[in-house]
Amino acid sequence: MALDALDPFNVKGQLDRLERVRGGLAVATDLGFLRNARRALLPLPIVDRPDPVRADVFPPFESRPALRLRGKRVGVVGSGGSGACVTLVGVARAFEEAGIRPAAISVCSGSALWGAMWAAGLSAAEMAEFSLAWRPQDYLDIQWGRLPRFALSAMRGFTGLAKGQALRRLFDRRLWHMAAGETEIPLHTMAFNMDRGRLEHFGSKATPDLTLGELVRIAVALPMLVEAVRVEGDLYVDGGVVDAFPAEPLIEDGRFDNVFGLNVLLPPGLEAEDISGWDARRLGFLDAGHQIAMSGHLELARRSRRRLGKRLTLIEPVEPSEARGFAFYDLFLDRRRWPELMRRGYDAAAEALAPFRTRPRGGRRPAAARGAVRAADGRRS
Repeated sequence: MALDALDPFNVKGQLDRLERVRGGLAVATDLGFLRNARRALLPLPIVDRPDPVRADVFPPFESRPALRLRGKRVGVVGSGGSGACVTLVGVARAFEEAGIRPAAISVCSGSALWGAMWAAGLSAAEMAEFSLAWRPQDYLDIQWGRLPRFALSAMRGFTGLAKGQALRRLFDRRLWHMAAGETEIPLHTMAFNMDRGRLEHFGSKATPDLTLGELVRIAVALPMLVEAVRVEGDLYVDGGVVDAFPAEPLIEDGRFDNVFGLNVLLPPGLEAEDISGWDARRLGFLDAGHQIAMSGHLELARRSRRRLGKRLTLIEPVEPSEARGFAFYDLFLDRRRWPELMRRGYDAAAEALAPFRTRPRGGRRPAAARGAVRAADGRRS
């Protein structure tokens, strides 16, 4: 009904639709995105040969110990952000050079892909090698053949265009069907229970029997795009649709001295853009719509920032506009930018770790680190 637009609980949705219209217009004029989408979703034999992706992402390994973090309990948070979350690979490399092993990793949406690899024990070099070897068919499984049936049944049984099972199988094969309770680093993910309308914690402690492939499968389940996942009777989707900066599991733990938060989706510093004067600009209500659409995510993130206080260090290797609108999907469909994004994640994380490299005043010289993180170019034995 037309009056539904006046429902106060529907206003945000209506403005979000306007934002999507603006994004759709941008997509229609971006030939590069349309070409990438066609190649990924409807590949043509012979014509669409995989483009070579350079694998030499990082400079030679350089030990740069973060002396101030020795003996500290350090956590890592990864925001949502689709393919831009591949920057987490660079963060892992910077941590290796700093000699720091996270005590826990909390992720959602795209960051769950690379957070799961890190938690499983892969080095940054192994994470990069695994990711850059993917082909679209390895992680995309659009169910074109079932669409006519969905249409004839008034969309009964439809929860998403893609199944997501290809990505689960890809991860289960590479990560040895590892269960969440078996990871080398405790992993937390967020999942939204669509049936009961609540955000729930999954991961090493909450759902130890789910495999990492299953956790990743849930993390990419975006409503209408990738099918929801049934767990113990209820259907779940990516928790990033509610909380795009999932620091809550680490805050609830209460034992972390420092938390490093990778932010590739929300505005820098977790502060909203100043759109003053939007009411006097042409189509300024679209800016207001985007502001409202992001408001929930930002408010949750700012609450987490306040609770963590000085313990939180943000790592922000990309501008939010790089992962907004059609770019959100393009960065996942087109892997050619991934090496650059990995390197930017490494540079930003190295910069964030720089203040922790100096020895605290008055402190004794720390003993040589035992069980240091292995070199990034090493391989599992």
